[in-house]
Amino acid sequence: MRQVLRLIGSRYGAALVLVLVIAAVIGFGRLLGGARPTAGGYEPGQGPPAGTSTEVTTSPEPDDGDIGTTGSPLPPSTSAGAAPASAVALQFTRAWLHHTGVSATEWHAGLAKYATKALQEKLSGADPAGVPASRTTGDPSIVGQESSYVDVSIPLDAGTLSLRLVVTDGRWLVDGVDWERT
Repeated sequence: MRQVLRLIGSRYGAALVLVLVIAAVIGFGRLLGGARPTAGGYEPGQGPPAGTSTEVTTSPEPDDGDIGTTGSPLPPSTSAGAAPASAVALQFTRAWLHHTGVSATEWHAGLAKYATKALQEKLSGADPAGVPASRTTGDPSIVGQESSYVDVSIPLDAGTLSLRLVVTDGRWLVDGVDWERT
């Protein structure tokens, strides 16, 4: 008996007793608990529960994991005959690039035709001499579209000009300008 008490008193004996107690609790719980239902409330291999559909639809496109997406959101509606967003973005870019040989007032007036009032105010102190590019090197492309705005990217000789356009009074106007040097 002393040897058993000495074994239980050591840390190895205490660990052994603890493992046996845990195994007994788990075994006892399984005996009394019975089978647990799976997440769907039925056992695998028994078919779907009553009232559920087994219809499977197939698509030629692989599942991308998105739920409920139906494509790009529609852009805001413009007035009949209004220029498309990419055309306005290109016109703004041309006015932005026309920075040599003009005064700051003339440069700002050229931009104002294609910019919202908020953007005009933000650009009011901008110096046209600070424009880092001189020509476009590609066509504008729509890189983002939401129900309230369109993002257009235009490649230039020294980087990429990114413009955010919104519909104001039925026509597209530039509301944000970002520049990324290449």
